[in-house]
Amino acid sequence: MASSQHLIAAVLGVALVSTGCGRKEVAEIPEPVMEAPAPVIPVSTPVAVDRLEPAVDMRPIMEQRIHFALDRSDLTPEARAILAAKVDILRSTPGVTLRIDGHADERGSDEYNLALSKRRAAEAKRFLVARGIDASRLETEGYGEEQPLDRTRSEMAWAMNRRAGFQVIGGAVSQR
Repeated sequence: MASSQHLIAAVLGVALVSTGCGRKEVAEIPEPVMEAPAPVIPVSTPVAVDRLEPAVDMRPIMEQRIHFALDRSDLTPEARAILAAKVDILRSTPGVTLRIDGHADERGSDEYNLALSKRRAAEAKRFLVARGIDASRLETEGYGEEQPLDRTRSEMAWAMNRRAGFQVIGGAVSQR
């Protein structure tokens, strides 16, 4: 019996040793993949970015209205300042053409208001031409009381309607 116990102990020992000394599985490490280098893009001559200014849309200045006193076609100081700003833009953008639309409030006869609105448009054109803008770049039209901005019957509405409007009808008015 002692020899059978020794035999069992020997078999267990061999089994224990053989499982403990077994070869461990090693995780396979993939070969590193070499990526192609990024293409070299030639750099052109650098541009001085600080000197470039974004194009500015001058249309709001060009289309800003001027207003007139009751029964008047002469330019107010405010109207002259607005027109002077238009002169500067028109000088720097020779391809721009402008339409000037004269308007009147509802008070007065249709004939009187139509004539007054034409005088208002002509006065604005005269101011621009006197400052060197070619008359061929400026069109005028009078609408009398037919196109009010405000249909309310009040002093404020009538003052708003006594005006000359401006519309760019040719060329681009962006500047750098």
